[in-house]
Amino acid sequence: MRLVLLCGGAGTRLRPLSNDIRSKLFLDLLPAPDGGRESMIRRLCRQLEEAGLLSSALFVVRADQTAILRRRIGDGGLVIPEPARRGTWLASALAASYLHSALAAPPDEIVCVMPADTLVDEAFFRTVARLPEALKETRAKLAMIGAAPAHPSDQFGYIVPDGPPAPGGRAAVRRFAEKPSAAEAERLIRAGALWNCGVYACRLGYLLRAMEERGLPADYGRLQELYEGLAADSFDREIAEREPDAVVLRHDGLWRDLGSWAALTAELGAAVIGPGTISGDAEGTRIVNELHIPIHVIGVRNVIVAAGPDGILVAGLEEIGRLRDLPDPAGRPMYGEYAWGVRRVIHADAGVGGRTIALAKLVPGAVRRMPEEAGAGLLIAAIAGEGELLRRDGSAAALRPGLAVFMPGDEPFALRTDGGLELIEVHFAGPAHKLE
Repeated sequence: MRLVLLCGGAGTRLRPLSNDIRSKLFLDLLPAPDGGRESMIRRLCRQLEEAGLLSSALFVVRADQTAILRRRIGDGGLVIPEPARRGTWLASALAASYLHSALAAPPDEIVCVMPADTLVDEAFFRTVARLPEALKETRAKLAMIGAAPAHPSDQFGYIVPDGPPAPGGRAAVRRFAEKPSAAEAERLIRAGALWNCGVYACRLGYLLRAMEERGLPADYGRLQELYEGLAADSFDREIAEREPDAVVLRHDGLWRDLGSWAALTAELGAAVIGPGTISGDAEGTRIVNELHIPIHVIGVRNVIVAAGPDGILVAGLEEIGRLRDLPDPAGRPMYGEYAWGVRRVIHADAGVGGRTIALAKLVPGAVRRMPEEAGAGLLIAAIAGEGELLRRDGSAAALRPGLAVFMPGDEPFALRTDGGLELIEVHFAGPAHKLE
């Protein structure tokens, strides 16, 4: 069986710590076994490795997030770059095309598609391992996992089985209910409905036929070329809800969707992460602070205070859904992880003549092509390590602590380092500057 882990994300649900480059999967917020903090994706990989499933995993992630993914997962699993966000159905199709044309997987290979951003226990992966058996024994075309609901929720989708399955059992799927009202959810649970975990297993040939019916090529390279022009849709709507021959396996252990600050705060393991304090009467309040400036909350209950390079959020946990009403952030994120290293903006002036100052750290062996954004000029000063600046004409300038180089905004160049390099960048937005 091949696991397809869907890692796409817009970086909006845990703003301001998440952004277009560092989505919620990559935030190091969950308690780790060593006493530190780990990301959702790192926890998932650790669990997959313990279950003996990591070697069969394929991670589908947006192309510009492949570097940050690799930093979190190491060398385990295959990474499939997604040219753009196009929903869970096309991400699954992309993985199917890779299995077919790049790995020559047979049509009867079992493929299990699942999201990478849920919090589950070890028992969940034992249920995942039973999916091929369920397909074989029931002769169903699609097998899925449903979690026993802990409470009526209007935030989840529901799988309504043809008769309530016993704990650890399975049943045929009758229908789906997508985010019903709380009252309707309570009625569904009484009828044996399960939370939809978004986990779907089928044979590769089944996916390839579904792709052919929708005019999608099975060739991986060709699908990559067409990808950005295709309409987005979810696996639920495009495949699962249209399949009359499906079975659901019941999971009775831990399953939580960590899609919001309200859900995540219950799993943080501490009221304060980063510099700050909360007064004793500020019950239910949480601080997650990535800045070096302490945050102190006195007498304010049930709020989340999240602070990072891209902004500060103060919101009541019951009102966190209004986060979606905030305007989309403009410009490049203030913090980003890239193939060459990391970059963090520490100062930015708005308007003509403004300056942006950033700290950048290039990993050993990195090559960084610049300029990466429009501007009048760029001053680079090394503060640690060594490297060189390579100009278009073939000349080079050494970069080491105490040396600075100014480059006009219209001249392409590259930075290269063998052992690693830390530097300060000053980006000028106004008319061209000169160093005296």
